[in-house]
Amino acid sequence: MEHELFRTNLEARVIEREGDQDFFIETYSYPLNLNLEVARMSRIQFPMSRAILVRTTPLSKWVTVHVLRDVDLFSSFANFELHLEAKKLSIQKEEGYITMQIESQSR
Repeated sequence: MEHELFRTNLEARVIEREGDQDFFIETYSYPLNLNLEVARMSRIQFPMSRAILVRTTPLSKWVTVHVLRDVDLFSSFANFELHLEAKKLSIQKEEGYITMQIESQSR
């Protein structure tokens, strides 16, 4: 799936929410690796995540990402906001894990 703010090779279910859109992405309990471009830190791993919920709004380039233990928002055990001006969030299933990283829009 390709969206203005993110891309994924996993199935994403769209949930309309008062003009905003949520994207529910099943991770099938694969480890989720959030790759970082931060000095002295390469990644954060979320083991046993059930799904990712990406919340978007047409009003800004900010998205909220929730890492879920189950299929509802109340099971969120981690969440963070990303500003994706000239960037795109990439969520890709690899062999035995899922990677999440911020890429330049040109990719």
